[in-house]
Parts: sequence; C-alpha cells; structure tokens
Amino acid sequence: MYLSKVVNPIILDYGEAQINRLMVKSCNNAIMNMATISYDDIYSVNYGVDNNITSIVANAQTINNISNALAIETQRELDINASLGITMPIGTLSGISFLSGRGSNITLAVNPLGNVTCSFYTTFVSAGINQTSHKIYVKINTSAFLILPFVTKKVTRSIDYLLCECLIVGKIPDTYLNLPQNIY
Repeated sequence: MYLSKVVNPIILDYGEAQINRLMVKSCNNAIMNMATISYDDIYSVNYGVDNNITSIVANAQTINNISNALAIETQRELDINASLGITMPIGTLSGISFLSGRGSNITLAVNPLGNVTCSFYTTFVSAGINQTSHKIYVKINTSAFLILPFVTKKVTRSIDYLLCECLIVGKIPDTYLNLPQNIY
C-alpha cells in the first residue's frame, strides 16, 4: 500500500524529469554531431529574367536524408544515455522533504523502445519593406518508457531546432503603406 501510494508517484515524477533530461541531452548531441547545413543544401531559389525571385524549391531528397540521419543519431544517443539508467537518492523515496536528495543512489531502468521522428517546418517573417526572413526548423519527437515493478510510464518530448536561415531581399516598392493590423 505504501509503495503504490507514496513511493511510485515519487519515482514516476522524478523518473519523468530524468528521462526528459536524457531526451534533451540526446537530441542536443545528435544536432551537434550533424554536419553543418546551409540554406542552399535544402532550398533552391529561382530567379526570373528581371532578376526577381520567382520561386523557392525544396530539395525533398536532402530533407528526407537529413531527417533520417537525425532520427537515427538521436535514437543512438538515446540508447547510449538510457543504457546507464537513471539514479535516484534513496532518501527521495521516503517522501520526506528533509531526506530528499540524500542517501545512496538506486538505479532505475529506462527503456528507450519508443520512437524518434523528425519533421521540418519553415517560417517566413517580414524583416523590413523589401526583406523576408526564411527560417528552417526541425522538430525532433522522442519517447521512452520508465519501467517500475508495478507500473510503466511513457514519456514523450518534442524539441524544435533552427537549422538554417536566409534573408530574402526583394525589389523595393514604389509605394509603401503601413496600416494597423486591426482596422474596423
């Protein structure tokens, strides 16, 4: 009774925080291990005869390759970090604030059998009269399981990273009118 009412909720909360830390560390390491990606690797800008931008074309094959490589690297990092398990001071299990963080550590198993998925998204933001900022992000979604004797908890985490950015400069307009957003 004491185990299910006091100890398991403490372990679940502490374990979830530790697993989230492992997932963030794994994603950060995977991003750091990637080769530098430039805007030109992912997008091609096409110009018309008047030297104005006519289109921006995504290189789907490169995007898929980056996404797959990043997912594989993140999963590898997660496997390495999770294989060590997570440690918790035994005093934390008592539920008494004074004993929290004290005593020898116990190790809890973490099962990274979840999945890692990566997806790209872009934003276009006005950066002036004739400029637009085009940012390319990757979203890494991870999941792992905290396994206890009588309960298992799935922990998921989603992290966004800016991969690259390009400032697109267009033609300066002959007339510019800046009106408030909410006109009635």
